Amino acid sequence: MRRWKFIWIAITGIVLLSGRAGILAHSSEAETTREILALTYPEGRTISVRFGGTARLPRSSGEAKVERKKGATEIEIELDEMKPASFFAGDYNTYVLWVVSPEGHVDNTGEFILAGNRSKLNVSTPLETFGMFISAEPHFLVASPSRFVVVENTRPTEEVRPLKVSVLEYRGYEGVYQFERESLEDLEEVKGEVRPHIGAARAAVSLAERARAEEFAQTELEKAREALLRAEVAAETGVTGKDLMLYAHDVIRLAVDAEKLAKERAFQEALSEERRANARQIADLERAAQEADSNAGRARLEAEQRQLDAEMEVKARQRAQQEAEEARQRAQQAMADKRQAEEEKQEVEQEKRRAERQAADSRSRLQTALKQVAEVRESARGLIVNIPDVLFEFDSAELKPEGREKLAKISGVMVIAKGYTLKVEGHTDSVGTDHYNLELSRARAESVRDYLLEQSVHSEAISVEAFGESRPIASNQIAAGREKNRRVEIVVVEEPDFAAMLNHATQ
Repeated sequence: MRRWKFIWIAITGIVLLSGRAGILAHSSEAETTREILALTYPEGRTISVRFGGTARLPRSSGEAKVERKKGATEIEIELDEMKPASFFAGDYNTYVLWVVSPEGHVDNTGEFILAGNRSKLNVSTPLETFGMFISAEPHFLVASPSRFVVVENTRPTEEVRPLKVSVLEYRGYEGVYQFERESLEDLEEVKGEVRPHIGAARAAVSLAERARAEEFAQTELEKAREALLRAEVAAETGVTGKDLMLYAHDVIRLAVDAEKLAKERAFQEALSEERRANARQIADLERAAQEADSNAGRARLEAEQRQLDAEMEVKARQRAQQEAEEARQRAQQAMADKRQAEEEKQEVEQEKRRAERQAADSRSRLQTALKQVAEVRESARGLIVNIPDVLFEFDSAELKPEGREKLAKISGVMVIAKGYTLKVEGHTDSVGTDHYNLELSRARAESVRDYLLEQSVHSEAISVEAFGESRPIASNQIAAGREKNRRVEIVVVEEPDFAAMLNHATQ
């Protein structure tokens, strides 16, 4: 068995990726020959066969009970230590069981739905001799196995005689699908049922789009897209798992039909182009065959016609595959670009939230520090520090000693604060003329500004504005209200261009 595993690994060429997650890997579509261990099951006996994991899922295991009776073989498989196929990311969503015939034909016999790290499946096959393996796939309706084989059958659990053991060759597809990981070895298992249905439906539509269904099967693709939208809405409304599976399977069937039709139409278009390019040669051969004067000559010319037809079909298929590959590469690049843009957006959002948290913390610390030395209140404009009238000489802009002492403490706080500007605003009560009150409020605001500058608060961070009696905060009809209105306020404002600061910080 070790020799067979070595052959399989050599053929499929497993290489574990070490690049950062999020980079989608992909290679051109190609068929590859693989090998699988096969058993010939005797009639009327139940044989237990073990399954072992590959490098993609090395800890996985399983056991199948196989019984052949009345011309059919019943297979009951139970898997353990599995992990969701969606962990491979990209196009992968589910696991499919494949049965390989002695002629090398592969048959998709069923889909595994994981319940935590386990899954069961009961299927049947008309074959007597066959091999079995399980691969990760985009959806349950794939026609050919991907190279992401995760579990394969080994020998029976006990010696059974007579039991014929052989090695079969089959063909699978290499590098068709996008992915992020080659192995799930280092990832944790999950608990609960894992339903891949919506992911598989999206992958089926994506594969149809990459097969150029937008160009060659637009009507069918639109039906699949509409069905996908219904399935996504159903998933959001919390339908039962069974109903969601039915919705998704409808999407997958429509998308697979669109994909097949697009591929066939793309091939027919490429074949028509080949025929137009070889129109003269085709016409010459047809005319020569009609004019041939012997059966041998006519047979030779008809053979040349068939050879030319075969060559044109090969070239047409190659051209269609090449154009489909280019479409896949464009889709891959678009997905990679989208992923990168999302990552960059997330990084910016994270940096923005970090900056906002820092700003909130800074604002809270500043407010706490200012409250220890002055009256402070919050407003939509910022923190407002109140310098009351009693800190000035009567009817004057000259600061009293206790006023200078309070401003010195405020200055000490603001000198070390970062990212703020100060707006010093002067206010009076309604006693006196408007002009006199305006000038007094301006003089007091400037007096506060000048003292702050003396205390090394940066000049570019301070502006002055006078309002006189125009913005009272209390009634001027009573003495207590007029006392509150006679004030100088220092408005502490965060830097206005926060976005510019954030962009600068993230560059």
